[in-house]
Amino acid sequence: MTVIPFATNSYSSRSLPISAQRVVNCYAEKEPEDAETPVAVFGSPGLTQAFQCGVGPVRGFRLMNGVLYVVSGSRLYSIASLSATPVDVGGAIGGSGFTPMSDNGTQVNIVNGVNSYIYSVANGFQVVTDSNFHAAVSTTFFDNYFVYPWNGTNKFFVSNSLDGTTFNGINFASAEVSPDFVLSIINQQENLLIFGKSTIEAWYDAGALNFPFLRVNSGTIERGCAAALTPVKEDNSVFFLGDDLVFYRLNGTALVRVSTHAIEQAFQSYTTVSDAYCFSYTWEGHKFIHLVFPTANANWVFDIATEYWHERESWDQNNSNLGRWRGNCAIEAFGEVLIGDAYSGQVGFLDQTSVVEFGNTVQMVMTAPPLHKDRKWLFVGSLELEVESGTGINSGQGTDPQIMVDYSKDGGRTFANLQRFSTIGRIGAFLTRCRWLQFGAARQWVFRAVISDPVKRVVLSAHADIVSEDE
Repeated sequence: MTVIPFATNSYSSRSLPISAQRVVNCYAEKEPEDAETPVAVFGSPGLTQAFQCGVGPVRGFRLMNGVLYVVSGSRLYSIASLSATPVDVGGAIGGSGFTPMSDNGTQVNIVNGVNSYIYSVANGFQVVTDSNFHAAVSTTFFDNYFVYPWNGTNKFFVSNSLDGTTFNGINFASAEVSPDFVLSIINQQENLLIFGKSTIEAWYDAGALNFPFLRVNSGTIERGCAAALTPVKEDNSVFFLGDDLVFYRLNGTALVRVSTHAIEQAFQSYTTVSDAYCFSYTWEGHKFIHLVFPTANANWVFDIATEYWHERESWDQNNSNLGRWRGNCAIEAFGEVLIGDAYSGQVGFLDQTSVVEFGNTVQMVMTAPPLHKDRKWLFVGSLELEVESGTGINSGQGTDPQIMVDYSKDGGRTFANLQRFSTIGRIGAFLTRCRWLQFGAARQWVFRAVISDPVKRVVLSAHADIVSEDE
């Protein structure tokens, strides 16, 4: 048998015969040279409920002084530990979408694109009523000031020192290198990065008495931002969706493209990208950046460790319709990676021992790259996937877990009606082989594997008996 390439990276081209490769609810991991396989694919972890905050959806997290603050629905909750009961500390937060949050050590700040909200232990929950606050879609904290983009203008403004409830009408500045609107602001390595529609400007704290910030000379990047909530800090850098619908990493003032042509083609097919947003977390050494398109119902994940992309999909709360991943936001707190639910007020933690999401099935899909040889006929006598076998569970679905394989002979456009199943192995059956026979002939093959049973999922490699017409 011959080792053949199998799915490690989502790269589904606009022309599927080029590549129909997809990796859904699983991710690749590069292994050391002496490992059995150079790249293994692991099923994504499940979501186990940690606590419930209201009715949801869970819209944002912020950790301040060891206390976690959660926006769920229109309410703000505080949680002191995983075993504590969430406390409703106030509400009236408008909207239902993702809510950026920041803090100054005593005040938690929340914005929703229109209003600003402040919570402190001393003064409770407040809606900011100062007339010098302007509608803002994001918030960051820098050297004693909350900093905001002024929606619909080329300006940004700051709060009074260490107080997010009061503002001075003269404490604003304009991003003037290019006459575009300011969309978002991030505090990165002692610089304010001002993201506009066509440029990114760097500013620094010059310590001036009134407005403290000045623009960094030669610190402008000639690239704008397509969606205000996509800039995200991770791995000592900033990632964002550019105005050209390319996903970038900033290396100082240099742009590093991390998206691929196939993924960029997907972005360009979406009717709405302006509502996209990002969040990130670290899981077992992988730094995952989630790029969510709510209107397009899509969730793409970039793995900084491997530079591979994969996709996340979930069944909805009724376990009936498949769409974007139900993880709406994330934070690392209390020794766990906590995930807020897009459908309810549940906050869960990533769980390596589980492959269900709040009780719902998770379907792992791997669509392989095409097998071909100079347009010649390829005869496939057998296909074998080397998986971690013997992973069955004691009772219920998964006692005899199955992996399904089907195939396409037309470049991934359509797949055969015949779905072939093989057992992964009952519990302890570690030598089980996942093998399928007699596929026939085609000029191009695209194989697809699916696992739905709630068991551990690891695919190590793929092998096939393949003979071309000239052999």
